[in-house]
Amino acid sequence: MDKSRASLFQRVRFTACSTEIRLMPKRVLILGAGRSSSSLIRHLLDHASGEDFEVRIGDLDLDLAKRKAGGNPMSSVFALDAEDAGARREEIARADLVVSMLPAFLHPEVARDAIATRTPLITPSYLSPEIAAMDAEAKAAGIPILNELGLDPGIDHLSAMQVIDRLRDEGCTLTGFESYTGGLVAPESDNNPWHYKFTWNPRNVVLAGQGGSATFREGGLNRVLPPHRLFGEVTSIEVPGAGRFEGYANRDSLAYEQIYGLNGISTLVRGTLRGDGFCGGWDAIFQLGMNRDDARIELPAGTTWRRFTAGFAGGVSGEADASAVRVAVARATGADGKALDLLEWLGLFGDEPVKRLKGSPCEILQDLLEAKWALAHDDLDMIVMWHRFRYRTAAGEERVRTSHLVHIGEDDTHTAMSLTVGLPLALAARIWLRGEWSGTGVLLPTGSELYTPLLAGLDNEGISFEEMDGAA
Repeated sequence: MDKSRASLFQRVRFTACSTEIRLMPKRVLILGAGRSSSSLIRHLLDHASGEDFEVRIGDLDLDLAKRKAGGNPMSSVFALDAEDAGARREEIARADLVVSMLPAFLHPEVARDAIATRTPLITPSYLSPEIAAMDAEAKAAGIPILNELGLDPGIDHLSAMQVIDRLRDEGCTLTGFESYTGGLVAPESDNNPWHYKFTWNPRNVVLAGQGGSATFREGGLNRVLPPHRLFGEVTSIEVPGAGRFEGYANRDSLAYEQIYGLNGISTLVRGTLRGDGFCGGWDAIFQLGMNRDDARIELPAGTTWRRFTAGFAGGVSGEADASAVRVAVARATGADGKALDLLEWLGLFGDEPVKRLKGSPCEILQDLLEAKWALAHDDLDMIVMWHRFRYRTAAGEERVRTSHLVHIGEDDTHTAMSLTVGLPLALAARIWLRGEWSGTGVLLPTGSELYTPLLAGLDNEGISFEEMDGAA
């Protein structure tokens, strides 16, 4: 049975002793009910009854899925073993649309299921080469596999392309594009000198910089910034209404020359935002190798954080005092006093015992950071996104336009991160179900058919950009 007939069969109910035929609601299948899914699920359930669709939620933790569903009559839940290929494909076959919040490494398998069952698929993850190679198969199946529709990547595509297309329509020539995004702590909850608390997967944050060299363009030069220099070469960015931040380059900015149609542009940088001063402290940790995940160590019982740090700095004995270890770290990394103060605040020169005695340096350090950078129950997080477009008008005038988003979360469930990752996915699902957008193949959300309704929908949810324009 092909997908269109199967889908219709699933949604038709014949009532007993009657010729009455009633169409069942369409089904949105959500794979994964983790932290970033909270606002996606809430938004869809808020609109499910009025727009006649149901939401089916699967997670390995069935109780978590039930909590996210909240007993809504338009919801159903099931225990999801994402690696059970047969059960996963059966659920996908019964859906009209799938939104996958599973880890990115599982998305190729989900995409194969979507193609086999002719079920449209949306994910927030970066487009992998493996999924990109499925474009012809997705077109033959008549479905879209829409990738990179979260925050970053996601809202960054929507907002950047809206401005880029507008400038082109005005006859302007883009000469520079810079874009930075950060998941940060809201000012009212910012009570530590790092100006940072975890708002998403801590492990990904602790491993920052270990993905390889950053490639970008600056002043017409293609640059390669190796990992050991990544946090020492940062851009200071002032965002109206939010304050001053530091931006460091992401791994691959040059790919966006083709994605955004910016051929020949002189400056092209995409990066991550952190609080003012953060990168100096993190550079010291990175230079020491304390966030490495490629070695296993075993520490003696009673090892203190000072002794742990001394083992990375070198040049001091295991009995060295805090001031001696601090000097050793400065000598090994070139860290200044402000950066060393940040390490001291973490307790890296102190006498507190290390709790995890076996593991990689990254795992051991992560335990400490999760305690120090925890987002408390009454804390709020903040998303900041900032774009800068340098352009030349048709009359030859050099100008600069900036566009920025600052959004603060509601609580520790519907965080700014959850909202900005989940709402673009939810809005895209709704416009697909309403028949207001269609497409086939492997796609990114860079066209006006998506960015126009999705940005309008985000604006209705209070997630909006402000633009400023002036002379270069």
